[in-house]
Amino acid sequence: MQSSSPVVRQALRSDVGTVARVLAEAFDADPMMRSIVSAKRYRKRLTSLFAFETLLSPRGSWVAVVDGEIAGAALWGLPGVPPPGFWATLRHSRHLLRAFGTGLPRALRSFRVIEDAHPTSPPHWYLQTLGVARPGRGVGGALLRDGLARADAQGMPAYLESSTPANIPIYERYGFRPTREIVLPDGPTLTAMWRDPVRGGQ
Repeated sequence: MQSSSPVVRQALRSDVGTVARVLAEAFDADPMMRSIVSAKRYRKRLTSLFAFETLLSPRGSWVAVVDGEIAGAALWGLPGVPPPGFWATLRHSRHLLRAFGTGLPRALRSFRVIEDAHPTSPPHWYLQTLGVARPGRGVGGALLRDGLARADAQGMPAYLESSTPANIPIYERYGFRPTREIVLPDGPTLTAMWRDPVRGGQ
């Protein structure tokens, strides 16, 4: 039976566990994640990491639902929304510790390099994470179009880092262009990409 078209909605607090598992499946072979997350209990650690990211991004988390099930998710950093405060981060820090354990300092070094390369202006939508459980159903495209339409409606550009070279042409089809390379310590080289807003949508 043919699957229905993806329906995109904002994630609920009750979706966090499912979102984390879907993203962990999507990023199982991701070169950046493989460089910062221990191979021991890798999938479980990755699930904890994405639970942490989703909990800290309640206003910027969207899911795509297919046949009643969450089939993909996108986590966006939104302009004008301050980053999580100390107490919010501390409250969910157990997920971060489960993800990295004693490897946390190494992971933080990579995150610092990414943060230092992040453009500070103009205000923009930041695609932190986008992943789907099973490719080929239009889920990733639906999530990306939805987020970019929201950014366009606000007249805002968008930014992302791609850890997989094969994804660069896909993002280019949506209007992104490579701007620089980000070399991670003991990890892969990421490609930073920028998209100017499209008047009247895509």
